[in-house]
Amino acid sequence: MLHILRNLLLIALALLIQASLAAKVSVFGVTPDLVLLVLVYIGISGGRVDGVIFGFLAGFLQDTYAPGHMGTNALAKSIVGFVVGYGRGGIEAESYLVQGSIVFGAVLLHDLVYFICYSGRDLPGIFFMLLRYSVGAAFYTTLLSVFLSILLSFIRTRRGVTFDVGRLFSD
Repeated sequence: MLHILRNLLLIALALLIQASLAAKVSVFGVTPDLVLLVLVYIGISGGRVDGVIFGFLAGFLQDTYAPGHMGTNALAKSIVGFVVGYGRGGIEAESYLVQGSIVFGAVLLHDLVYFICYSGRDLPGIFFMLLRYSVGAAFYTTLLSVFLSILLSFIRTRRGVTFDVGRLFSD
């Protein structure tokens, strides 16, 4: 039950940050996909069932912003959540290269499914949209994920700055 609340909180936080701050950190019009980044984490840590459920939830909430294509994000994120969750047992995700590859592939898979639904199977158009929009977003999201992994690893191993209040009051 606790992991469900944690995942809901992570998705809500990612949606809030994505909606409010992502445009401010865009580089040449490319923004990282924070919601997908959280979904990859959920899929790797929780498996395919959690990946599908929380992928659908996150995608559905994103679809409410653009109801003209209702269900497209929900479908794409559900598929990504399933694929990432399905591969969690066979992947050693401790390597930053592996983590980055998973995130890069997840962004491309999400956008491929999204563009197929969005464009009505226009293959040359899908290929162009993948090159135009997805590769940059996948690269940016991957860089962000590797940076966050290194930062969290640094914090977890306590090699960085520690805030031990008890040491302030000792001799």
